[in-house]
Amino acid sequence: MLKGADDSVMEQEDSASRHGEMTSWDINDIKLPQHVSQTDWFQEWPDSYVKHIYSSEDKNAQRHHSSWAMRNTNNHNSRILKKSCLGVVVCGNNCSTLDGRKIYLRPAICDKARQKQQRKCCPNCSGPLRLLSCRGHGGYPVTNFWRHEGQFIFFQGKINILSL
Repeated sequence: MLKGADDSVMEQEDSASRHGEMTSWDINDIKLPQHVSQTDWFQEWPDSYVKHIYSSEDKNAQRHHSSWAMRNTNNHNSRILKKSCLGVVVCGNNCSTLDGRKIYLRPAICDKARQKQQRKCCPNCSGPLRLLSCRGHGGYPVTNFWRHEGQFIFFQGKINILSL
């Protein structure tokens, strides 16, 4: 489910109030909370501005898994893994399948392969494919941040896919 910026702040507060944890932490803080009574369920499609605290035992969190197509991005803080969203490939004709679903394809990770992918045709209508970029705060690229601290994996996401 894709939400607007206002909804994401409420979701962040709701997530924190569900398990009574402090939401004032930021992934760049020197110290992160270490007394967490309940960790979050893993979110495969994090959307909007969100924060999650996962158990360090969670296999998906350990792998920094996301269903969004992400690429590792240079980060000047070696304790934080930064990943940037590559967007989604859509049909340029905005076609639908027989059951009414839109065509959304995962973009290739490599720049050259992604350019080649966009020259292909829609698998449904043979129309042109186009890349719909991820845009976050103020149009900046969308990023996910991961940080392992003790028995927790902290996740902070800034994702807002416009026009989907």
